[in-house]
Amino acid sequence: MELFAQLIVNGLALGMLYLLIVLGMDIIMRATKILNFAHGQIYMLGAFAFYFVYSQFGLGFILSLIAAGLLTGLLGLLLYLGVFHTIQKRMASGMPFSYRLLMSAMASVGLMMTLQQAAVLTFGSKERGIPNVFPQLLTIGKVQLPLARLMIIAVSLAICLGLYLLMYKTKIGKAMRAVSYDAEIASLQGISPTRLFCVSFAVGCGLAGLAGGIVAPVFSVTLDMGTGIIFMAFLVMVLGGMGSYKGAVIGAILTGLLLSFGYQFIGGLGQLAVFIIVIVVLTFRPGGILGKALD
Repeated sequence: MELFAQLIVNGLALGMLYLLIVLGMDIIMRATKILNFAHGQIYMLGAFAFYFVYSQFGLGFILSLIAAGLLTGLLGLLLYLGVFHTIQKRMASGMPFSYRLLMSAMASVGLMMTLQQAAVLTFGSKERGIPNVFPQLLTIGKVQLPLARLMIIAVSLAICLGLYLLMYKTKIGKAMRAVSYDAEIASLQGISPTRLFCVSFAVGCGLAGLAGGIVAPVFSVTLDMGTGIIFMAFLVMVLGGMGSYKGAVIGAILTGLLLSFGYQFIGGLGQLAVFIIVIVVLTFRPGGILGKALD
């Protein structure tokens, strides 16, 4: 029972990290039609931002986490204005969604390599670590659970709740959703698509930075941490369904649990099990569990 509970908690913690990254990618993709492969590097930079703010300025966990989210959100805004806005202006209004994703993906791959090399030059190749902010164990009956993993779940849930309130209970969130449905029609209602594209990119990158900040006190901060997680995040997005928030939740939690139990019982084959499940799902539902197939 103790092992089962620990695997559940580990799987949920990993799934919530995937969920934050996927939700950020999904917000950007739905609003701007941009598939950002550099999102993993934003996640990595969020972890480094948390590390330096926490260790150099002595701020607490919450303030350092907020700083990581704000800094990566600002970086996302600058990246959109400096790179993707130019690409968007060259896209024809009737261009299929899949073509838009392809054009943006090609640009984001170059941006991914640029950010990675910039991080190498700035931070060096040294692995960094922060003492665990929550080293305690929570005892429930005979089961002991790591408080750090539980905090990952709790903080991630709080961020998801805040994102829900932003998207569905505020004017700017409703405007973001309107632009994601049809930017041209939204512009006729007095909404500036470019302004909302900037906000969407900042929010999406901020979520990746928050995910990096959450994981920084638990695991080591390395330059390649973004490269590994981004491809799993894409699998989660494809599994749940591109453009579906509910699908992202299902895909993230399912993937996290599969990896947690898989690594325990079948080792590295646990990741292979995720690939197999994605292939099976796409065979019968090309759009994912709750998504729709691309045009």
